[in-house]
Amino acid sequence: MDFELGKIFIKKKLFKKALIIFNDILKKDHNNVRAIFQIGKIYYDSNDLNQSIIYFKKCNEIQPKNSNIIFNLALALQGTGKIDEAREKYNELIKINNNDIKSYYGLYSLGIENITNELYERLKKIRINKNISIFEKSLINFIFSKIEKKKKNYENEVNYLNLFHKQCYEANLLFNNQSNFYYQNIISKNYKNIKFHNKFKPISKFNNNKHIFIIGLPRSGSTLVETLITHNSEKVLSLGEFHGINTSILDQVGEKIYSKNFEKKNFQLELDENIFQENLIEKYGNLKKNLFLDKSLENFFNIEIILRFFPNAKIVHTYRDYKDSIIAIYQTMMPELSWSHRIQDIRNYIKIYQEIIEYFKKKYPDKIIDVELNELTNKKEIETKKILEFCEIDFKKDFLDFDENKKLFNKTNSFLQVRKKIKKYEAEKYQPYYHLI
Repeated sequence: MDFELGKIFIKKKLFKKALIIFNDILKKDHNNVRAIFQIGKIYYDSNDLNQSIIYFKKCNEIQPKNSNIIFNLALALQGTGKIDEAREKYNELIKINNNDIKSYYGLYSLGIENITNELYERLKKIRINKNISIFEKSLINFIFSKIEKKKKNYENEVNYLNLFHKQCYEANLLFNNQSNFYYQNIISKNYKNIKFHNKFKPISKFNNNKHIFIIGLPRSGSTLVETLITHNSEKVLSLGEFHGINTSILDQVGEKIYSKNFEKKNFQLELDENIFQENLIEKYGNLKKNLFLDKSLENFFNIEIILRFFPNAKIVHTYRDYKDSIIAIYQTMMPELSWSHRIQDIRNYIKIYQEIIEYFKKKYPDKIIDVELNELTNKKEIETKKILEFCEIDFKKDFLDFDENKKLFNKTNSFLQVRKKIKKYEAEKYQPYYHLI
């Protein structure tokens, strides 16, 4: 029971409680590989990738042929830029099991050149295997779309993308339907009129700090901005796409809005401030540094809540040409984003996003800074100084030397890009796909 409770705590991002449970298990059994693995997951999920590698490697020593352990170790290695080591692990997994499709995807994520002709032919055979899951089929179709893109066979690329998205959505149908319902019918209808009750007691060193929230759409330069900030300041701990605010909302309203008897026309979003504060402390309050950076892009819905609990927060809004955003999102593997699997859903989400971000920019003009990707890539130093000045962070002369910063880590689709020099915005990159929109 304790073990399962610990896993529930991880899912709810209550990492301190989860650590207590799994460390207690280890006191009784030092080599309990299941507990060691879960601690590795905690550190991975809280963006302490170097620590997660230590625990995953310890698991690997105890169970050297465990595919799940090797795969998670590979993810952590690639997140810290140890590309060769990660590639070695993915290849090891494929040797253990030729049908380990997620490892083929892992190889692709390190560079399309890793999908050799031999592996491509093998994937073609696996694709027609009736025993693989619908999600595994979606991964293969996604990889094939990238192979066709490299050949500039845009029509074939889009056909594979369409298959990938259809299968990916169906693979997690309940979650995706619930997630779409939340964005379309709950938070987008209630972000202006949240009712708060049971007032919380602020903790100065927690609530009044100038924490940083990066918001916007995926593929809009958010990872680049995150990297610029963390590269220039060792005081800021990046939590990546942490989703701490959203999960704290759903902790209070999820059971109600997903019940069979729910009537949305009579619903008002109500939050107990004391409970919400306790949730925030559990999620954000036990970090190694006083300042955190949260890159949960959907937080544009939650600006009212953020500023209620963190009145001095710095909110950085990244964006790009919206036509390019639609295409870039559709071309990216984001299975957890329910609205990213159909062009029309992406358009609808962006329409909601535009309305909400304009509302909050007018309401809180001094709390939000706009960062346009084209401007950032073409005027690197000017735009970087503007961002850092807004966040009250000193500017470093070596602000672009990412490859020299061994402390950088990233778990997003942009993990390779942030280790390279910033490229200028390619305005023509998405033109072959504009017919989609």
